[in-house]
Formats: sequence, C-alpha cells, structure tokens
Amino acid sequence: MLRPDTVTQPVDNLFTNINNINIDILSELQKDVNPYDMVSLVFLLYDTPDTALQRLILYQRVSKDVEANNMNLLYDWALYAQSRSTWRYEFLEALAICRLYKVIRKLGFNVSNVKKHYLPDNIYVTVYIDPVKKALYKICENMTLEHLSKFKRTLISYKINISEHDMCEIIFLELMSQKFILLGQYDKETKKYNGNYDIEELAVIFDNLSHFGKYATILREIKNQTNSQNNLDSSKQMTSVDNKLTSRVNNSLIQSKTTVNDFKETFEYFNQLQLEEEFDSIFKSDRSKLGTDAYPLKNLKRIGVCCIINQEKFHPSKDSIKHRTSAVLSDRVGSTYDLIALEETMTLLNFEVISKSNLDQIEVFQFIKEVIKKHTCAEDSVFMLCILSHGVRGHVYAADSTTIKIEDIKNLLDSDEAVQLHGIPKVLIIQACQTESEPDIYSKLVADSPRSDFYLKKTHFLVFWATAPSYEAFRNEDKGSLFIQSLCLLIKKKVEHEQIYDIFTKVIDYVSHLCTYLKQHQVPFIETTLRKKLYLAIPH
Repeated sequence: MLRPDTVTQPVDNLFTNINNINIDILSELQKDVNPYDMVSLVFLLYDTPDTALQRLILYQRVSKDVEANNMNLLYDWALYAQSRSTWRYEFLEALAICRLYKVIRKLGFNVSNVKKHYLPDNIYVTVYIDPVKKALYKICENMTLEHLSKFKRTLISYKINISEHDMCEIIFLELMSQKFILLGQYDKETKKYNGNYDIEELAVIFDNLSHFGKYATILREIKNQTNSQNNLDSSKQMTSVDNKLTSRVNNSLIQSKTTVNDFKETFEYFNQLQLEEEFDSIFKSDRSKLGTDAYPLKNLKRIGVCCIINQEKFHPSKDSIKHRTSAVLSDRVGSTYDLIALEETMTLLNFEVISKSNLDQIEVFQFIKEVIKKHTCAEDSVFMLCILSHGVRGHVYAADSTTIKIEDIKNLLDSDEAVQLHGIPKVLIIQACQTESEPDIYSKLVADSPRSDFYLKKTHFLVFWATAPSYEAFRNEDKGSLFIQSLCLLIKKKVEHEQIYDIFTKVIDYVSHLCTYLKQHQVPFIETTLRKKLYLAIPH
C-alpha cells in the first residue's frame, strides 16, 4: 500500500550514502537512541510481533542496568533483515517516522530530503513500513497517560493481560501476539504486504473511547485500502489520500447552550440569597427534641457512614461495547468539586466518610460491600450513599460505561450482606447525568438527567435525584453541580433546625429558583419510604 516507484529506483542525491547503513554502524547507533525511541523502532521494524514483544519486555527490565548494553536490538534486527535488499531503506524510513533526525544526519543524509521522500507526518503514506504499524505508532504519539489508562482498563475487560505494560507500542504488540490485531506479511518479491488485515475489534474500542473516534476511521480506511489492493493484486503505486479526517459525531454528554458566564453569575447570585429569611417564612419544621415520630440518633459523635462514589472518568469495556449500553461517555469535569463539598459537609455532621473514584461495575458493588463490612457498626443511626455519575432510566453509569440499577444497589443495602443496616434509614443522593442529544463542545455547562419513572419497594429508604425524569441537571466544570453545591450549603445551614426531608424540599425549591434565573429546567426529585422523620442533628 502507498509505495512510490521511486523507492525501487532511488534518487541518487538522496540515497548516495545508503551504504553508510551497515550492521556495524547499527551496533554503534544504539547508543544514540534513548529507550523510548528504541521501543518505537523495534515496534516498526520487527516482522514478528511475538519476537518484538519478548525482546522489548526483557530490554525494559534491564535497560537501567549495565547488562542492557549487551542487548543490541537494532543489530539483531539487521542480522535477520539483511537478506532483504530493502532493509537499509526500511531502517531509514523508521528513523524518519520516529523523527530521529540526529541519527539521520549522523548517517550522512539530508533530513529535509528524507522527510520529503518518506512523508513521516502523513499517516496514510508508507514506503516499506507496515501501513497499519505506522498508524498505530502515530496513535501512540497522541495518546496521553490518561488515554492510555482508559485504554488499558478497556482491554482488561477483554481478559487481555496488559497490566504490566506501560508503553502504548508494547500494548499493541501484545494485541498482535494474541491475534486481537492481525497484520499482513511483507513480500520482498512484490514489495508489498500480503494477507488481509483485521483491526476491527481495536477500531470498535476506539469508536467508544472519547477523543479516539477519528483513529478508528483512519485504521478502517488504511485496512480497507490495503486489503483492497491485496485482493486486486494491484501493483504498488503512490496513492493520494484526502487528508481531511471523516467528521465523526461525538455521542458524549449533551452540554447546555447556557453560557459559562451565565453560570458563574448564577453562583454569585446563589451566594447572595438571604436563605434564612426567605425559607423560614415559607417552611416551618418541628424544632422540638426528637420524639417517637423520629428515627433515633444513637450517638451524636458518630451519626453514621457516608459512602461516596465519584465517577469522573469513563472508559469503554467489552460489555458496554457489546451491548451498546451507552454512547461515548464524556469525563465529568468538575465533579471533584462536588466530591470535596460532600466530604467536608458530611464530616462536619460527624459521619465517617469513605470515598472512591472511577469504579467499574463490579468494583462499585465490591466497594459498597467493603464499606458495610468494615466501617458500619451497631451505633450508626444513618447510612448515606452518594453517587456522582452519568445516569439514565433509574440507572447510573460505572466507570467502564456499563449501567447499574439503583434498585440493585437498594437490594444490596437491604440484603443479608448488610444486616447492620436493617431498620435504619438509608439515604441515597444521586447526581446522575446523560441525555441523547448532540453536545455543545464549547460550553462548560453539561446536562444530567434520568429518563423514566421508577419506584421504591423497600422501607427506610430516601432517594434524592439531582433531577426528575425528563429534566436536566447542570454541572459546571469550574464550580461543581447546582444540585450538590446547593444541597451541601442548605444542609450546613439547616441541619440543626430541620429534618432531612424538609431540607431536601428546600433544595428542590432553591435549585428550581436558580434554574428559573438561568432560564433552564431542572427539578430535583425525591422518592421516600421512610417511616419516621429523619434528623442528622438534634434540632435547636
């Protein structure tokens, strides 16, 4: 694929010094290549993924030791590759792709001419290097540590053990070794790669990995062109490819058209409201000591346990891709502000606070079980669970983009595994988000909402959603969400005077009032099977 005839008959002024590349010089050049670039060169040059993988794993283990000097990966490759008349050109192209211009100059080549010939920055053009390998290398160049972490978590859901691999190229070699990625074989007679490529499983992962949809398109285009050329047995020729990437619809979370400035003004307005005067004239609560109509507070120095699950970063998994349980979920930037607000508020109320972030579906249930087993005790008066995530239809999303039913969480809290919680109130606070509309990528205001009715079967539960079904809930990347920030503010102001249901009711009124100011629609939603009044402090 994409092989110019000029390679067969190289331009004299470009390749005059091609014989400077020999086995002896490669033995010396390894000293000029840092370990990261060495991994890239081996990835591009070695024909057999299994061999490249094993050599690189060993190389990484000893690279900081003197013994690493005895591993000359370039020399070893050249010993094998020298049977091909093109091996010097392959090496020069790999150097160009990796931008090792100092080495190219040392070999006596004009860097500008080499770049014009091999076009290392054009992901669609190769001469001797495998076209898919070049594309994968370019993907590695653009993969941040955060992207790599998400990619690894996704692959783990496919039961592919890449936990010990920290470099993208080595992970791709692992995928090739396990036949997750299938490449062609280079035919030195025809000077092209034969055999059909299969990168579809990888492309599907990129379809579902935020910011990587364009690479799925590129891989499919290169695969289709290469396979088509192989099937037609066409002669090699330079192919011109439109460099404009196919525009892909970003299916991540909808973001409101409301401007960032509007939202910041709202938070300023939020802080200026006279809460005591406004709400006390509307709502009147029982301010007497706790009676038989209220749940008892057994120990005022320890009200109970508050478990917080903050889902801020999302990655696709095999299950979410297979069942198409979601669009690509965007990261919930700004959720950390809500986590901090909840931790501070609940600590002030004498809760033991335990929080974790970015848990997969299985990890969510494991974490809740662990908290119940290790942290709850007989003197606890309340168990509180706060979940900050995307959500839909009575579900929340785990970090692996799979859905979790709130009903399943309630079943766990009411099961024999949670016998310590039987008979005490269990409060669930859910900041959940997701809609199905196209996002406004320029706005920092994002929308959250469950989409359908649900009901509660069990007693002693109080569930407080950030929004009612069919409504949106707003989160600002620089401030946090209206719902959680309002909730924490009102709890701190009202907890010594109000029962929790009344406080929640005021949050509904407060958030609705702010959203009216914003000209947006958000109405928090309460579902309760509490049998008594619930206070988090003795009312004054």
